[in-house]
Formats: sequence, structure tokens, C-alpha cells
Amino acid sequence: MISFSGRIWVGSIALSGILLAASLPGAHAVVLASDSSLSLKSQLPVKVTKDLYGKEVRAKLETAEKAELKVAQLQVQVPEHIKDQAVAKPVESSKIQVAKAEPKPKPKPAPSNPPNQQISRGSSDMSSLVSNALSLRGVPYVFGGTSRNGFDCSGFTQYVFKASGISLPRTSYTQFGVGTAVNRQQLQAGDLVFFTTYAKGASHVGIYIGDGRFVHAADSGVKVTSLSDSYYASRYLGARRVQ
Repeated sequence: MISFSGRIWVGSIALSGILLAASLPGAHAVVLASDSSLSLKSQLPVKVTKDLYGKEVRAKLETAEKAELKVAQLQVQVPEHIKDQAVAKPVESSKIQVAKAEPKPKPKPAPSNPPNQQISRGSSDMSSLVSNALSLRGVPYVFGGTSRNGFDCSGFTQYVFKASGISLPRTSYTQFGVGTAVNRQQLQAGDLVFFTTYAKGASHVGIYIGDGRFVHAADSGVKVTSLSDSYYASRYLGARRVQ
């Protein structure tokens, strides 16, 4: 028979073994008792083992909660001013101004004639112009005359060209400034021929009719003269084409 004190000693040894086994992580408390200690399995050591398991589970849960808390605290907090810079601000459509293309100014049409060339061209046939000029042969010379009653040289040319739809200035000096210059070797019927007679410059004018001849209002009246005539050949100034 085991005495009461012996039982206490055996029970203490068994309890120490149980506590040592429970302190190992993941270990299961196994109580190996002899036939003599079977009576202790239904007592305190079994209850203590259950409590130790509960404490271990709670400790692991607490450890896991602490770990999650630390992870949450370690999350990076992005400052608000950095967020504002990272997000592109939309452009207000009302502030967008579209440059309107200004219409280009239309170029001004160039004058058909220089200011000193008062010519209004019409539908004229130089052959009819020459025929009209020749039909006036015999009309007397009148200084300043511009009609069939009498012509001076520039009044005669102005009258003939006007009948063909072409306006000429009044004097021989101004008529020498219109149209285009023509070389003597390139003269055509209807060209104006100019001479320097009683004054310097274009003081006399006639109409070339071809074959080296021209028609003009001379002192003796309207007549035909050759460009080779000694008087006019030495005073020839130039020619202009206004057709």
C-alpha cells in the first residue's frame, strides 16, 4: 500500500511531467501512468492540460492580431499635395480659345494704264482705222481743230482713234507717253509716229499706214507723207502702239 504522503509525491511528479509537456509548442500532453497512478487521471492534471491548451491558442491569436496591427501601421500614407500633383486637372473648355484665321485682303487690281496714260481700248480694227484716216484727206489744217471742219496734228489723231473706240490725250506731247514704244523697223499700220518740228520733243504726230508712209494733218491739210521725206526723216522721234 502506498501511504498518503507517497501519493502526494507521485502526484507531484506526474503534474510536473504534464506541465513540461504542455510547455513544448505543438506538443500534446501525454500522461503515462502506471497502474498505481490511474486514480490520478480523473483528477487535477486533466483539467490543467485543457486550460494550458486554451492559453496557448489565445496567445497565438493575440500574436497574430499584433502582427496584423503592425502591418496596418506600416502602410504608406501618401501626402495630399503629392496626390494633387499626380492627378491632372481638366482644362476648362470655356478657356480654350481657337484662333480664327483672318481673311486675307484681296489684292487691288492693277490699273490698266499708268496715270499719265488715259487710254480706253475698244474693239478696233486697224485696217478700218487706217481707212477712216485716209477718208479725211483734204480736210484743212486748223490750229486746235478737232473736227471735220479742220484739224491740227493731235486733234486729227485723237478724232480717228476715237472713231475706233480708243481714247487718246489731246496733245502730241501727252500722246507720246501712252501705249508701248515701237522700233522703226517694226512699225505696223495704226501705230502713232512722232516728230520734233517747231519745238523740242513730240511736237508733231501722224498715223502710220504701211509701206513707209503716214497720214497726218500738215500745214496744207490732211495728207499722206513718206517717212523717207527729207524733212520728216531728219525729225523722226519715235513711235507708240496703243492698240
